[in-house]
Amino acid sequence: MTIKANKISVGTTKKELIAVDNVSRDVALHSKGAIHIGGSDVTTTDGYLIDNGDKLILKLAEGEVLWGVATSATSDIYVFVSKID
Repeated sequence: MTIKANKISVGTTKKELIAVDNVSRDVALHSKGAIHIGGSDVTTTDGYLIDNGDKLILKLAEGEVLWGVATSATSDIYVFVSKID
C-alpha cells in the first residue's frame, strides 16, 4: 500500500490535484478555501465546490485525474491518497 499526503496551493487557473495512475485510489480532501474540483474542463461555474473547511472522500478509478480551481484567491487543499500497489 502506498500513502501520500500533500498540501496543494490552488489559484484561479486550474491545477492538477491528483495525477493519472494505473490503479484505483482512495482520496480524502480538506479545503482551506473555496475550490471547485472536477475533470480537465473544471471551472468555477461548473466544478463541484469544496468550501472552506469542507472535507470529501472519494475513489478515483484507474486512469482518472482530479483537477481543481480556486474561486477567487489562492487557497490550499490538503490531499491524502492511498492505493494498493
